Amino acid sequence: MTDYRRAPAAARNDDQTADLASNLYEHVRQLNHATAGPPSLTLPGTAYTILGHLSAATYGLDQVLDQINRFFLRELQADRLGHDQPEDLADVLSRHGQALAEARQHARALCAALSEAQSTINAVHSRVAHGREAPPTIDGRTRVDDAGVAAAANDFPRPITDPTLLAPPPTGERSRFLRTRRTNTPEA
Repeated sequence: MTDYRRAPAAARNDDQTADLASNLYEHVRQLNHATAGPPSLTLPGTAYTILGHLSAATYGLDQVLDQINRFFLRELQADRLGHDQPEDLADVLSRHGQALAEARQHARALCAALSEAQSTINAVHSRVAHGREAPPTIDGRTRVDDAGVAAAANDFPRPITDPTLLAPPPTGERSRFLRTRRTNTPEA
C-alpha cells in the first residue's frame, strides 16, 4: 500500500531523509503506470504538466547529489568515516565524487532535455478525432478540451451493468441458484 501522506517540511533524522528518497522511487513507479495511457493520460496538457514537474525534479537532483558529496567531504575532514575494506578512504571518496559529478552532469542534461520536450509541445492540444465526437458538456456544447475524454471513453471496457454482460434472469422452473454462462464471454 502506498503512503500518500505529505512529506515533512524538513526531515528530522536519517530515517525520514531515506524515506523521502524511497517515496520518490514509489512516485516514479506509480507515474510509470499512470502514463501508460487512458484513463490516466488522455490530454496533451497532462503530458505537458508531467514534463514540467519532471524537469523541476531533475533540476533539484543536481543539488541533492552535490550535497551528498559535500557530506562525505565534511565527514572525511572531521575524521568520522571508516571503511570495511583495506582501501584508502580518500581514494574511495574521490571516485565517489567523480561518479556524483558525472551524475550531476546527466541530471542537468536531463533537466534541459525535459524542459525542451515540454516547451516543444506547448501549443499541442486535443481535437475531436474523425468518426467520434467529444461528449457534450453540461450546457450541451462540446468543447475541444473534451476530445481526450472521448478517446479515453472509447478505450474503456463496457461497464459491469451493461445488459449484454449480465446473465439472463432465471425463468420458468429453473432454480434461482442456477446461473447460465454465455458462451461468447471470456469466462466461458
